[in-house]
Amino acid sequence: MKNKGFTLIELMIAIAIIGILVMVAYPSYQDSMRKSRRADGIAAALQVQVAQERFRGNCRYYAKNIGANDACDNAGPQASTVATVSTSNEGYYTLSIEGTPSGNSYIIMIDPTGSQAADTACDPMRLTFNNVNPNGLKSPADCW
Repeated sequence: MKNKGFTLIELMIAIAIIGILVMVAYPSYQDSMRKSRRADGIAAALQVQVAQERFRGNCRYYAKNIGANDACDNAGPQASTVATVSTSNEGYYTLSIEGTPSGNSYIIMIDPTGSQAADTACDPMRLTFNNVNPNGLKSPADCW
């Protein structure tokens, strides 16, 4: 009579092989997820860009702050606020304006938060608009 089934050793070998495959595949999966989530930050940055351009149409300079309402302060951009999002739709990124904007330039900072903070290759992403780069200088370039 022939026994059917697996021995304990065969079962342990199969579990070990599955464990090794998971150890190799899971980090690659996580990296792919982080790369796909970058689209969330990019979309939010483009919302800030549109809001800044709309704001600039009514003010002499771009705004320094992100808030709920547009506020063009005649004293300068430091006290001005553009009405747009400060967090991406999915919540993986926070946005801010770096430095002091002028009448022809500003830099959008896109900082990863939460689980996306492990994406150290793109921490932070920057989108720079000025006379030299009217279409935006994107850094780091591999993240866009």
